[in-house]
Parts: sequence; structure tokens; C-alpha cells
Amino acid sequence: MFSAEGKLARNGRRCGLRPRPGDDAGLLAAARRCTAPFAIRSGVVAVNSRLVRFILLCEGSSDRALVPHLRQLLSYCGAQEVVGSAISLSAVRDPGPGRGSVLERKIQRVLSNESEVDLLFVHRDADAAGYEHRSSEIDDAIGNAEIETVHVPVIPVRATEAWILLDEDAIRRVAGNPRGRMPLSLPRPARVEQESDPKRTLETALATASGHSGHRLRRFRSRFGQHRRILLEQLPVGGPLEEVPAWRRLRTTMLDFASG
Repeated sequence: MFSAEGKLARNGRRCGLRPRPGDDAGLLAAARRCTAPFAIRSGVVAVNSRLVRFILLCEGSSDRALVPHLRQLLSYCGAQEVVGSAISLSAVRDPGPGRGSVLERKIQRVLSNESEVDLLFVHRDADAAGYEHRSSEIDDAIGNAEIETVHVPVIPVRATEAWILLDEDAIRRVAGNPRGRMPLSLPRPARVEQESDPKRTLETALATASGHSGHRLRRFRSRFGQHRRILLEQLPVGGPLEEVPAWRRLRTTMLDFASG
């Protein structure tokens, strides 16, 4: 049985988002390319419906923090009302041996319990496999599962941490030392996907920014999951993130669906 977060029809929160003055310039620019409201017909997202209901099927529980960003982007694309929630892949019980991949069986299980879903976001880090491999893996799982729900892949390269390595001020704030001056050696946005281990890079940056040592540093490092979640919640959509190819792919894919 899935968590209550997955029960969109009964327990979902209605989020009537609207563009506001001062909202992120990157999202505003994206919105200008959307011209119609959201409705789902035969696996195609058209725009101009009152409500878009989506699920983010994500790798880990902290990746649920992507949900507000997806809600906001859908709103800017024209959805008048958005209901969105996330389910962690690890929380979905595999029905057991059967036809298809584990991902395919888990997607089937999720959608068999969620009858009123218009859009499925499937989040998988590219890791060493690369973007194209992960994208094909998701497409194959959806196709083999004979799922009609429109899906959008969410594939950070190499990992989601690459998307939250771009805001030095946020890293220092989350580390509890906003006025720190120790160099963090963060990658440039256009090169962040070349980081071989963005998770380790983020852990190191947070530890350095904290200014802690010894026992205090060990305690600080043990809270990495919490720090990561906060940074993802505060992800500065637009700005430097627009220079990251995987983010641009996600945004473009959503806009293609929205204008379809």
C-alpha cells in the first residue's frame, strides 16, 4: 500500500499557482512559449484544463522536494490548478518475478493504485549509464507496461546533487555559516555534469562551508540527507540552472508536452 501522498484524488492538495511579479525569470521565459491549457487526451498533453494531476516517481524520499518546482512549471505552462505528489521507488513494493524490468513492474503497480493521474514524472539519476541510456530505460518500461499516462523523464546528470551545486549562498546558509569565506571550489554550471561524483562534491562543500571540525563535523555530516533536501526545496530554478543541459531537457520536454 502506498503512502497517503500518493492518493491524489482523495487526499491531494489543490495548488492554484499563478505567475507573480518577481517570480523566477527562467520560469517566466519558459511560460512565454506555452500558449494553450492542460488536458490529457490519448497520451498527449494539451493545455487548457482546470486541473493537472501528476505523480513524481522518484529515486529517493528526499527527491520529493522536486514536486513544488514541477507544480510551478506546470502552472506557468497554463495549468489553472495543479495536484502533485511523489512516491519513492524504494517505497513501491515489487510484485515479484514476472514479465519486464523491476522499474516496469513498479510503474504498473503505482498506476494501478492511482486511477486519476494525467502526468507521470519518472526520476532516475543518469549515474555512469548516461542520459540517453536512462531515457531509453524509462521509455521502454513505460512502453512495455502499456501505460497510456503521459510521462516525462527527470534525469539529472550524473545525479540530482548536480542541480544543487550551483548556489554557493544557499550552501553556506544550509551549512549554518552564511558569512563564511572558505573557498568551496564549486563547479561552473556549464561543467557541473562533468563532475564524476556530485554527491561527494556537495558533501565536501557543505562540510567546508560549515567551518566545523572533529566531533561537530561528524555530527554535521550525518545530517547530509536533511541538508540535501533543504537545498533541493530551495533550488533556484532559472539563472545558472538554465546552463545545465539536463535541466534544459526537462523544461523543454515539459513544454513540448504542454503545447502538444
